[in-house]
Amino acid sequence: MDISSGEGSDISESEMEEYEDKYYEKLKNGNYKIKISNEKYTCPFCPKKKKQDFLYKDLLQHASGVGKSNSDKRSAREKANHLALFKYLENDLRGTVGSSSSSAAAAAEAEDPLSGCDHDEKIVWPWTGVVVNIPTQKLEDGRSVGGSGSKLRDELIRRGFNPLRVHPLWNYRGHSGTAVVEFRKDWPGLHNALSFEKAYEADHRGKKDWFANNAVKEGLYAWVARADDY
Repeated sequence: MDISSGEGSDISESEMEEYEDKYYEKLKNGNYKIKISNEKYTCPFCPKKKKQDFLYKDLLQHASGVGKSNSDKRSAREKANHLALFKYLENDLRGTVGSSSSSAAAAAEAEDPLSGCDHDEKIVWPWTGVVVNIPTQKLEDGRSVGGSGSKLRDELIRRGFNPLRVHPLWNYRGHSGTAVVEFRKDWPGLHNALSFEKAYEADHRGKKDWFANNAVKEGLYAWVARADDY
């Protein structure tokens, strides 16, 4: 059974947990088709998505990215069913993934978050996120002001990325509209940082999207800092 994640009327943010549990039970009961071959999986909530076959680890990242999305383009229902899918993949399907290349890749990624990354890229340590396009407002004296770092930090914590601190960058004109996100300096910190990056990429708000020459950018864009960011 495949459905569109936008089918029917949407739900409120307060109903998300209830609907997540509802979709999770349906997934456990086999109401939705997930596995399409020994190594390939599909997202039952994105039937119109061009990519219909995922490796296990890629579907896990897709479900996490959409479920934890902060984009207005993602409905509450869409987030709820993808959070349920993520929970199902983690709790119920992981143990059934065979000893194939996909399960090996998933296990490697769980042990080493860098396994899915381009090893030629130099990720900045301590693990640091970059957030751009933060809304600012000009004062009468011409200086810009923007939201506090603690507010953005709390929002990222709610989304499960567990940053330690967020530091807005200021210059002589005031708030620059950019902030750096500080993560723990260990492997769990790197995992949080990469999950943070993948969530924004899933919403087409990653580094490549920010630097793409297209329409006016709206909303926050974010990524993990590499050597070329300095």
